[in-house]
Amino acid sequence: MSSLNLNNIYVGDNGRVQLSGGSSNIDFVDTVDKMIAARRIPADNLEKRIEANDTKIAALKELQTLVGTLKDSMANLYGATSFDNSKNIFEAKQIFASSTGSDAATLMGVTASNAAATGSYTFEIIDVASKHKLSSATQAVAASADVTGITGTGSFTITGGSGSSSITVSAGDTLQDIRDKINNVKESTGVQASVIKVSDTESTLIFTSTEEGVDNQMSFSDDTGSVLQSLGVLTDATTIDPTKVIDPGNDASIKLDGITVTRGSNEFSDLIDGLTISLYDAEPGTEITIEIEQDLNQAKTAIIDFVDAYNAVQTFINEKTFVDPVTGEASEDAVLLGNTSVKGIEAALQQIAGSFANGVSDRAGKDDYTVLAEIGLDFVAYGSNEDPLVSKTIEIDETALNEALLNNPTEVMELFLFRGKSDNSDVTMTGFSSSTNAATYEFNIDASGGTINSVTYDITVDGITTTGKNAVVSGNSIRTADGLRLFYGGDATAADTATVTTSIGIGAQFYFELDSILDDENGTLTQAISDLETQNTSYDEKVERIDDRLSRQREVLMDQFIAMESALARMKNIQSSLDELMAAGKDSG
Repeated sequence: MSSLNLNNIYVGDNGRVQLSGGSSNIDFVDTVDKMIAARRIPADNLEKRIEANDTKIAALKELQTLVGTLKDSMANLYGATSFDNSKNIFEAKQIFASSTGSDAATLMGVTASNAAATGSYTFEIIDVASKHKLSSATQAVAASADVTGITGTGSFTITGGSGSSSITVSAGDTLQDIRDKINNVKESTGVQASVIKVSDTESTLIFTSTEEGVDNQMSFSDDTGSVLQSLGVLTDATTIDPTKVIDPGNDASIKLDGITVTRGSNEFSDLIDGLTISLYDAEPGTEITIEIEQDLNQAKTAIIDFVDAYNAVQTFINEKTFVDPVTGEASEDAVLLGNTSVKGIEAALQQIAGSFANGVSDRAGKDDYTVLAEIGLDFVAYGSNEDPLVSKTIEIDETALNEALLNNPTEVMELFLFRGKSDNSDVTMTGFSSSTNAATYEFNIDASGGTINSVTYDITVDGITTTGKNAVVSGNSIRTADGLRLFYGGDATAADTATVTTSIGIGAQFYFELDSILDDENGTLTQAISDLETQNTSYDEKVERIDDRLSRQREVLMDQFIAMESALARMKNIQSSLDELMAAGKDSG
């Protein structure tokens, strides 16, 4: 008994069922599939290219992320300008405190921003600021009981640091009602109230200023009736009973380097630029010494983070472009081998890491740092390590880095940052761009008549001077043609001059190169990814066209084979009929 091979059954687009090779013994479905597969080889090749491109795109996007991390690591290492130096990691400060009495941390807290100057300060806390606080007499009623039998009805005015408001006491009001009415207007008065349950039948009303200091002390007046006098708060219509004062609401008082200073709050943020001081407790006679120093550990951490981010980029490039130096064969992971964009990025970053800080000059006969190697950051030599993936990465000599930071922190800062120095205290650099030169600018400022009329300047770059250039002026802001931005804070009543010298550190060079690489529209990586995606779109369209064409060809071939099968079937039927006739003739003879 023969079996039926279901793989040989073909159903056409018109729903017609056909047994493949039923008459010819040729499996035409398989034959057509192989013919179409052969004709589809160009599409298969395109799909392989798409797959390869997808792998490249994924690798480029991963590289894009690593380059973005490297750029982020430069955020505090390239010299961005800010009024408080918050973007300059080399200006970070640390605080050391000591005391002749109680632990300094129990008496005061101090935080320092980058704007704080290094130095030493001596504090003595005479008094801390407090909130004005007083109570009523204890009333022989529960907090929720009608108190107007004692106080009567009427109105009184509360005045605090925020203003005044009138409170009306009506028949049936309780101490809790009076409290709630006071608290309903505390935003307008700066006074809040609470009720203390002394016992089940005794209660006291407490008044407290919402802010500390003498300026926020409370005052009261009975306007109609004598509610507050009946509560024992006032001795007459306006005088607070001194025996009911719990806290007078003092100002804070300290001595700073022997100078007495008072404030209405325990937070001193305007005493010394960059310092915020919080008072916790007073201890007259105790001296607290606060030392403000550079926090070089933050600068070191930022430099190490930069090196780690740089090495992550280089290691990734090494992995994705690795060729075995012995066999000359590329590794399976070398999906970016030969990619010109990756080669360009690697070359650019290595060039900057090994180049000089531009415009950094000698001072007082002492050489400034001009290359990273001088502070202990140098390349791993090719072939010097067993792991080929660390080739061309940067290694840190921590001893050399520590010595450079401890002994010459300013020089290390200039090695990394974009710097602008002015010989005129009224002229301050406020910004720069990737086009700004390492140069000497000689400015002539026409500020007669109470406003800046014009600014011209000469610029010297690499020993070549260009004269008579015009700066763009907007109010007190000045901008040069190459993007240097300045602020003029003079009295704007006469002509003035200023010499500004700029230098471009390694960090600034890195930052602007990375910014260009990552640009959303024209960046190297953006373009590389976009080119591959565009290529894949084109390939997808070609594959779709090939498949559409082959689909039609397959139907034509199938129709031809089916027609052949039909013709063969008819011929077999004819032959069978002839055989039967011939057999019948022989039998009749």
